[in-house]
Amino acid sequence: MKKIFVKAALAIAAVTLFASCDLDVFPHDNIAYNENGALFTSSKELTYFRNGLYSSFRGTFYGEYSITEEVMFDGFNATVDYGNNYGASHRLDQNFTSGDYQVRDYWSSRYSAIKDYNIFIKGVNDLPEEYSNLLEEAKKVQGEAYFFRAYAYLQLVRHFAKQYDASTAASDPAVPLVLVYDQQEKPARATVKEVYDQIKADLDAAAAALASVPGEVRSGSVTIDAVNALYARYYLDVKDYSNAATYAKNVINSAAGYALSSSVDEFKNEYYLDKGTEPIMQLFANKTENGSGTNDIFTFMQSDNEHGRYFSSPYYVPSKKLLDEYDTEDLRLKCWFTKGENAFTGEKYYVKLAGDFRAPDMFYSFTKYLGNPDLTNSSVLNSRQMVKPLMIGEMYLIAAEASFRGGNTTDATSFINQLQGARASKVASATEESIANEWFKETVGEGLRQSVIKRFGKGFTGREGQVSLVEAELILSGNYYDTKEVKPDDFRLVWPIPSNEIQTNPNIDQNPGY
Repeated sequence: MKKIFVKAALAIAAVTLFASCDLDVFPHDNIAYNENGALFTSSKELTYFRNGLYSSFRGTFYGEYSITEEVMFDGFNATVDYGNNYGASHRLDQNFTSGDYQVRDYWSSRYSAIKDYNIFIKGVNDLPEEYSNLLEEAKKVQGEAYFFRAYAYLQLVRHFAKQYDASTAASDPAVPLVLVYDQQEKPARATVKEVYDQIKADLDAAAAALASVPGEVRSGSVTIDAVNALYARYYLDVKDYSNAATYAKNVINSAAGYALSSSVDEFKNEYYLDKGTEPIMQLFANKTENGSGTNDIFTFMQSDNEHGRYFSSPYYVPSKKLLDEYDTEDLRLKCWFTKGENAFTGEKYYVKLAGDFRAPDMFYSFTKYLGNPDLTNSSVLNSRQMVKPLMIGEMYLIAAEASFRGGNTTDATSFINQLQGARASKVASATEESIANEWFKETVGEGLRQSVIKRFGKGFTGREGQVSLVEAELILSGNYYDTKEVKPDDFRLVWPIPSNEIQTNPNIDQNPGY
């Protein structure tokens, strides 16, 4: 009988996710279980494994998992102090290769999490009859694991494969489909269609298991609204616009009452204190157990006694191109970007670049992820926020885009105007350009830019920098920086399969161009 050793992360690393957890059941290193035996034998053990699934899921967000594609495109400029951090991704030059460690980490983190989901899904399916009293509870947790796996594969196929095209999806290579944990397996790449079909199958399983779990604002666990929100992403990708709009509208109209922030105070609650009304999901974090990446390259807040309480030294700053998309009164401009006084804290922050302190009102910094003060033991904000995998703003965008592409411009304009109105932005009729621009403005920093760029098929022309930074020579310039262009058919819009995966698995072929 084969034994599998599961790292304690699967069962106990996330014990603080739920208040009822107890560390005493399992050791702190590894857990051994028989492949053909019971994965769990009590409700308490099941809770530990559930916590581990959430830990695996949460660990694939923020930090390099969202930053990489944000700095790849046209929203940010590298400062003179960026130190080549995310350099190959930003320049998209000959150094953006299959050896890029951010690409490697994106791939490996998701497949590592998928391993955990697979083990649990199988463990429920193989639960011995003697533990049938746990089956009802376990099936709900299994539904969560199906949701997590669907989410992981959707992220993988969006980054490592071509955009879904019904005429070629059955032959376009995507990523390996690994549905059963097997250390010896060396799977080939499944097709784009096969991966999306599996995402749909996992969502169907999740929906069946979680149909009775109602949505809740800032839910710390998977609800039927979260499943429906992921359905909306899926249907948008496969160009089933009727269903994409329907599922997005179902979440918008949910009895949970998700509401778009429409004032500075509401933005502060949402994006600073993590107490807002927009998250369809919001995962646990505290001072000692955050569990996700940190979006600190945009701020790097530090203590300073000479110039005030804090100063920042950002590696990347928002481009003029991004900033110009916002109207002057747009709450997103006022709250997510700081020039002078920060809307959340009321303080002014000097910025240190090229060895000198710069006046707080010299240029805009990106401070959407300034940091929740409850997630640091220091007085210095650390860019840590509670992970929000799904937000209601995206549902308005999906409803608008899907309605527009499906020929219903009236609904498309209604949804885009509702979003713009809440953000105190000028309303505009729904067009392909206005919807694309709204995606740019609304989801900046959230790690969705690559999918948007691919879906709209326009690439981008240049990353024009803020005038004050250009004049002071504080951002990098040239063909790989502020004048960078990416054509719609650029091969780098599909990431390379990591070189270590190619080397260890002879059944995987590389993407074109690498």
